[in-house]
Amino acid sequence: MNAHATVTEQPTETWQFELDALVTHKDGPMPSLVLSRVRTSKGHEVYGVRSFAFEDPNRDRIIMGEVLKPIDDAAWDICLLAGTSLDTRIAPAFEQQ
Repeated sequence: MNAHATVTEQPTETWQFELDALVTHKDGPMPSLVLSRVRTSKGHEVYGVRSFAFEDPNRDRIIMGEVLKPIDDAAWDICLLAGTSLDTRIAPAFEQQ
């Protein structure tokens, strides 16, 4: 038997972080990009993120939303995107259609 699941977001759902948002960990710098997000059956937000730290043996992580926060200066200091056209401190993020 083959089972397929489809995950769709409800238009009225609010999330702590949007897809493609730059985030970091609350306990220390971990510059990362939000790639996916789901809610648990208890309503907790779980995010799939890719790390952009200079050195990180675990680039991809699944992490609870409650330990994430928007990217800060400490995370930018170790971020591969710092100083590039993707650095939101230099150029504002563009609107996605």
